[in-house]
Amino acid sequence: MYRLSLFFIFISSTVFAQIEDLVGVTQDLVFLSEQYVTPAAEAAVYQSSGGWYTSAKAKDLWDFEFSLQGNMLFVKSKYDSFLIDESKLYNLTIQGDETTAYSPTALGGDDFVPLEGHIGDYTFEFDSPEGLNESNVKHAQLQVAMGLWKGTTVIVRYSPEIKIKKTDYQILGFGLQHNLNQWFQKSNAQPTFNLAALVSYSNYSVSNTFSAVSTPLGSLNTISVDGKSWAFNLLASKEFSNWTISSALGLTSSSFEYIMGGEGEGLLETLNSALENLADSKSMFKADLGVDYRFHDFSFNSMITFGKFTNLIVGINYNL
Repeated sequence: MYRLSLFFIFISSTVFAQIEDLVGVTQDLVFLSEQYVTPAAEAAVYQSSGGWYTSAKAKDLWDFEFSLQGNMLFVKSKYDSFLIDESKLYNLTIQGDETTAYSPTALGGDDFVPLEGHIGDYTFEFDSPEGLNESNVKHAQLQVAMGLWKGTTVIVRYSPEIKIKKTDYQILGFGLQHNLNQWFQKSNAQPTFNLAALVSYSNYSVSNTFSAVSTPLGSLNTISVDGKSWAFNLLASKEFSNWTISSALGLTSSSFEYIMGGEGEGLLETLNSALENLADSKSMFKADLGVDYRFHDFSFNSMITFGKFTNLIVGINYNL
């Protein structure tokens, strides 16, 4: 009985140690996943929040504006990598003698950091995910605006799913713009400039594919971010002959949901359950500066959005 008791104690302690290792690996993978994908998620907020208007002037009832836009996000070097510090990890370590190393984010380069971990006596190795390795991110989108009553314009935006190297991006958005001049000046007065309020909602998906991260419980090769973002803007514009100059100040409020993909039902279920705790709301300020040139029923516009990231939109618009 004494030997049998010692045997069960040994087995129990071994199982407990392996469970503890599994928990540590899971916590480390969740931490690294958040650091890897969060810059891309925040960048998508700026990709989706600019270019919603060409002027603060109210459209006439049932007037349409059809737009084809090119969208380009500039990747800042400060967001293309993050620090892996062994002192902040529970199980994983950096191979070699270094205890810290910079690893690319989803917006970063194509380098990587070799990592290793252990579950009991089993040791496994993998490379940290690579980044997009581009100085900017470009995609196209379609937009339609229609004039309603009381100086209100409804806007719909759509970007079909596109693939940028190993990144998939898609967006669907709605907006309402309301001219404010009618509330503080006489109806027959000619405004020197136009003021408007704009509220927009964007639902977007960003998915990154990377070299498989293999563990004893399965492998990981994708991480997706489903984002929902509200943007509240106060904008002003002034016309000079065929030119319109505009600017805006805005606040965005966004929430993100992270989802890992790969093989191994138990591993994915555990990681995605842990990633649910990362789903939160973030608020960021932004500013827009735009110019629009009208030529008969067409116009050409350009708008740059400043904030944590910088985004440029160039579009051609047909007014009906």
